[in-house]
Amino acid sequence: MPIEYTLDAQDVAAARLLAIGIRPRIEFSLFAAVLIGLVALSVVAPAKLGSAPLIIGLTACLGAFRLTQINKVKQAASAAFNRNQTLRQPTVASWNDDGIIIQPAAATMERIPWGALGAFKENERVVLFQQKSGAIHAIPKRAFPSKDVMAQLRRKAHIETARKRRSP
Repeated sequence: MPIEYTLDAQDVAAARLLAIGIRPRIEFSLFAAVLIGLVALSVVAPAKLGSAPLIIGLTACLGAFRLTQINKVKQAASAAFNRNQTLRQPTVASWNDDGIIIQPAAATMERIPWGALGAFKENERVVLFQQKSGAIHAIPKRAFPSKDVMAQLRRKAHIETARKRRSP
């Protein structure tokens, strides 16, 4: 079943973050939980934790640094989106037993055999096909006509990537 979509800058940013393994919401939540826990612990047992302010400060600095990195990835993705006309074109994606086919409106069709797929990932915004070469292709979840169609693609991708890992 062909899926038609057009990416936006947020889709590209979500795909890039996912490709490099960054999940901003999870990371922010973890940093917040650690900070709250450290502050609570320093209030409950202040005499035993003389270095608690230092640990709290270092954790907060690490969190701020990570958020800055995430923002830089988002800015670079937005710049790439604005520079690359192909990313802004309507695209059609489909899949079959051989692999995935990505066809931007005015660009060359790309056939990605399942064997060339390094990973299939997803977050709340996109599904991502990451090739062994490092190239990535994202399809926004809003483009799927139903959850069943997305589930079919997810199953096929997981079956094929699992088969690839089992074969020598």
